[in-house]
Amino acid sequence: MNIRRRDLSLSLLSLVVASPSVRASGSKTTVTDSEIENTALGDSLQTWLSKNAVAVRSIDAADEDFTDLEPLINSIGSAQVVQLGEPSHGAGSSFAAKVRLIKFLHQRMGFDVLVWESGLYDLELTQAGMRTGEDAMASARRGIFTLWSAAEEVRPLFEYAKASQATTNPLDMAGFDMQVTADGSMERFAADLLLFVNTLTNPGLRGPAAKLADQAVEARKRVFSTMQSEDLKILQNASDGLLSTIRSHRADLERVHGRRRTALIEHAIENMRTDAENRYEAQNSPSANVQRENRRDALNANNLRWLIQERYAGRKIIVWAHNVHVMNAYYASDWRTLHIEPQSNDMKPTGVFLADWLKNDVYTIGMTTYQGQDRMTVVKETTQISPAADGSLEYRLHKLDKPYFFLDVRSARNNPKHPLRSVQSMRIPKYDINTIPDVTSAFDAIFFIDQMAPATRFSQVNHANKTD
Repeated sequence: MNIRRRDLSLSLLSLVVASPSVRASGSKTTVTDSEIENTALGDSLQTWLSKNAVAVRSIDAADEDFTDLEPLINSIGSAQVVQLGEPSHGAGSSFAAKVRLIKFLHQRMGFDVLVWESGLYDLELTQAGMRTGEDAMASARRGIFTLWSAAEEVRPLFEYAKASQATTNPLDMAGFDMQVTADGSMERFAADLLLFVNTLTNPGLRGPAAKLADQAVEARKRVFSTMQSEDLKILQNASDGLLSTIRSHRADLERVHGRRRTALIEHAIENMRTDAENRYEAQNSPSANVQRENRRDALNANNLRWLIQERYAGRKIIVWAHNVHVMNAYYASDWRTLHIEPQSNDMKPTGVFLADWLKNDVYTIGMTTYQGQDRMTVVKETTQISPAADGSLEYRLHKLDKPYFFLDVRSARNNPKHPLRSVQSMRIPKYDINTIPDVTSAFDAIFFIDQMAPATRFSQVNHANKTD
């Protein structure tokens, strides 16, 4: 199978891909003989985990008995934004867990906007499709990376969001990525951009603006096909000219298109330019590059901030992305080591920007696993995930002998002597063996999946057979 480049154009992170018992699902464990032994041996972390890890009964999207998830209400509190990570874009069980979590957040906590790690403009097309008679999966494919829009584990979410549009409490969708993430969206944007600038009433402005729009779109096509520096320069200059026109005549454009639409076009132009710069650079330097990743995450953070503070102001927002993008920690250039404080040549993820802006108004849940399998929907090969190292956080949670746990770690943040505040061995943000200086700074909570299953590609034929 040929893999489309847009599906693999995510950053490097998308390429890699006798125990205490829990007495009741959705409740913290009670002290057992094993915990007393842990304390006697000085294993205060294992004792704390035994008491505080919340057993989650199910990751089945159809399970809407949310009693096991009730503890999340107190943990999340009044946060306006909840970020849901994943260790890989092929982590099928993480997808399923997020679908059920999103339904819980929507139904029980009032979160009603889902923002994807997919194109800002592209998701406008997805959301528009959700509001029409179009099939939910077809609408998803209009804007969302195939990594998710072709995943059987995510299908129930698209159908749920589609059905919600006819209610008084719709779950709306948006995207924060600067990249073009779906077939046909760039062609649609080109048409919309031309219509947008053609509303300028001054012919002396309208003609030059339309010319700049055409230059930008055509130069982008050439950049993506032939990767010539001259075409990139034309695109950069045309984009600068368009942005200057919008900012100089914003009032006129907003009278016709409104504030939100004008801002969307402005962000989309910036995304188009920066995406092309990154693709051109990647073509000439294929290996992962911190500067390139920083360029993407900084612009993604700007897009996300606009969505939170302006486009969906006052609404409660869920973010779907990779652990690396949502974590409040810096990523070293070896694409493995995490730093709580920035060091030279570190990647600054979107999550760091968001934590700086929103403080405790953002609650970030990282996902991890003990062992299992991983496979992206755009490839056939399955990757084996070996058991986590002895002593790691995943190993410790595995010892609690339940398939899923939710662990709030924000509660430990104010205690400098808490064992989680010391260096821990963990798989986060991916499946690597890693050390984290202070997991309570990087994430607010951990969702643990003992056995990870790979993502499975949605099949219309198989689904039809299942529902006959």
